[in-house]
Amino acid sequence: MSPQTRPWRLAVAGCGAAAFGLHLPLLTSRPAFEVTALADRDPARARAAAAHFAVPRVAGTTKDLLDGADMLVILTGVHEDLIEAALDANVHVFTEKPVGLDVTGTRKLAARAQEAGLLLEVGAMRAHDPALHAALAAVPDPSGGWLIKADGVDETARRRLLPPGFDPYTFTDDPPQAAPEQLGGPDQVAALQILLWQGYHLLTALVLAVPGVTPAACTLDAESQSLHAVLHGPAAETFTLVISATPPGRFLEQIHFSGPSDAATVDFARPYEAPAATSVTTATSKRDGFADPFAAMWQAVSDRLAGQYPADLPTSAALALRVEDLALALAATCRPGPHHPRKD
Repeated sequence: MSPQTRPWRLAVAGCGAAAFGLHLPLLTSRPAFEVTALADRDPARARAAAAHFAVPRVAGTTKDLLDGADMLVILTGVHEDLIEAALDANVHVFTEKPVGLDVTGTRKLAARAQEAGLLLEVGAMRAHDPALHAALAAVPDPSGGWLIKADGVDETARRRLLPPGFDPYTFTDDPPQAAPEQLGGPDQVAALQILLWQGYHLLTALVLAVPGVTPAACTLDAESQSLHAVLHGPAAETFTLVISATPPGRFLEQIHFSGPSDAATVDFARPYEAPAATSVTTATSKRDGFADPFAAMWQAVSDRLAGQYPADLPTSAALALRVEDLALALAATCRPGPHHPRKD
C-alpha cells in the first residue's frame, strides 16, 4: 500500500460524553486524522461539538456525513444501521463497543467488511492497555483469577464532560435492539446487556488472557442490575467475574490473575480520568504511570488504515466476535438468584 500523504478523513456520528471527553479531543489534535463532519440526533449538540473542536461541518443526513470520509466513527448507542451505511458507501468503520447485542449480526457485518476490503474496527480499548499487558507479562499463563467492576461514578463523570444544558445519553434513549433468539427470557437478556454494556472491557481482558475460556455458571440478582459468573479455562482453571451495581461515588475495576510463580493485580483508573492512575501490583513491585490505552487504540486504527497489523493482537473484528460469543454463552447460562427483601 502506498504511503498516506494526507490525514485520514473521519466523519463522527454521535456527540455524547465519549465524543466530548475521549474521541474528539484526541482525533482533532493528531496530525494523522482530520475530523471533517459531525452528526448527532440532537443537532444543537452536534453544533456545540463542532464549535468546540473546530470541526467544519455538521451533517444533516448519513449520506452527507459520509461524503468524502475515509472512515465513519460511530459513537452512538446503536450501531448496525450506520455500519451498513458506511459499508454501502465503501467507507471504513470504527464503532464503539459492542457492535450489537446479537453476535450473529456482528459476524455478518465483519464478513461483509472483510469481503469488501474495509476495516471494521471496534473500540476495545482494553486490548491496547499497557497495564493489562504488563500484568499478562508477569502472569503469561493464568491458572485462576477474578475480574470485578462496580461503577457508581460513570454518569457523574460523563455529565462533567458535556457543555452546559446537555445531559448524558443512556441506553434507554436508544431504539430497542433485538436480542439473540437463543436466550431464554428477560433475565438472560438483562445479563447480556450487563456483560456487553458494562463488562466489555473485562471480557476483552479475559479472552486475551485465557483463550478458550468457557462459562460454567452465571447468576443475576433479583433487580437485574448485578451478576456473578464462574468460568473455566482449557485446563479447568477457575475465573470469577463480578459486575455489580454500587452506590453513587464508589468505583472499583480490578483484574487479578495468578499463576504458578507470580500473581498480578490491575486496579484501573476511574472512567475519563488520567490512565496514569492505573496500577499493577505483583509480588515484588507496584507500578503506575502507564501510557494512555485510548491513544494506543487510535494509533492501532491509524496503523491498520495504512495496512499495518500488530502481530501480537487479533484483528479488531475478530476480537469483538470472541467477546460477543463469550457474553452470549455466559448470558445463556444465567439464572436469577434468590430475592432478599430489603431491610429498613
